[in-house]
Amino acid sequence: MSEKLVNATGVLCRLLEQSKPTINGAALLGGEFGEGGHELVRERLLVLGPALSYVTCPDCGIEMARVVRSVGVDQVLLYCDECGEVDADRALLQTYTVSLSRFIDRMVSSLELTPSNRKAIDNDISWRLGVQEHKRGKAQTWYFARHLNDHTVARHLVDQIRSDNAAQSAKIITSTDVPLPDGSPLVGYDIKNLAAIARMSQNVFLFFDDRAEVTVAQPEEEPAPVTSLRHVRHKGWAYVDGEKYELEGMQQKILLALMDAHAHRLEGKVIADRCGSDAFPFQPAKYFGRNNEVYKAFVRYVPGDKVYELIIHPEDADLF
Repeated sequence: MSEKLVNATGVLCRLLEQSKPTINGAALLGGEFGEGGHELVRERLLVLGPALSYVTCPDCGIEMARVVRSVGVDQVLLYCDECGEVDADRALLQTYTVSLSRFIDRMVSSLELTPSNRKAIDNDISWRLGVQEHKRGKAQTWYFARHLNDHTVARHLVDQIRSDNAAQSAKIITSTDVPLPDGSPLVGYDIKNLAAIARMSQNVFLFFDDRAEVTVAQPEEEPAPVTSLRHVRHKGWAYVDGEKYELEGMQQKILLALMDAHAHRLEGKVIADRCGSDAFPFQPAKYFGRNNEVYKAFVRYVPGDKVYELIIHPEDADLF
């Protein structure tokens, strides 16, 4: 495995996390980024941006220096109020920016997804990459997002995942360091940092087999929830009056279906469809025989509307 390609993927993530994924040429092609910057340019994931007219003086490192004129092919003459005339490498003026469209195209092709399923969520911030279905009924919906430390970005991504009915199949790749901060709307989702699970190669990202399926655990909340669904998605646990209940598979699916539904209300048949059940009539209470306390705490049947409704407790208010 080429260490410089691993490094390049890390550099790419750092650039993607900037408000504008742009960097000065001298910083990119030298210094701390080393060979990583060269690889990004070679792989055409970075494109030339506008040349700068003012730069930080390379001599004093404090004042802004104005570009006076070119001196030969690779040098320019700067003028700094503090240092006077200063010779500098032309690379100091050049900027490079991440080509987001090319990057997303490469993510889609690397995951062998159908381009027609791609969708921008937040402009230049988050995308649905597409859907994989290697086995019938075992779909995975892939997303990529920058700036997931921003709760607004995270919330918009959650809204899209729910709109796609992909809460149980969502796979999120990000340039943001994980785990995400406490209170993130994405707590419990399967989120992986790109540099931790893949490296660049020629025209593709290669995913590490031993890492791509590893779920990054979110930090546990202390103290333990009193009555909460906070750990249903990721760990299959529900809490009632401070007691932890380990959910069976169908119990977890029923709760997730209600959690992810608009208004958190569904007819029995719709719940059955989302849980992959052929039972008719579908009666959720029958599946909670061993965890009846969980059913009573979180699910109620509304006879007039003929729907099942999720009971949201105050401790879970920030989840929805």
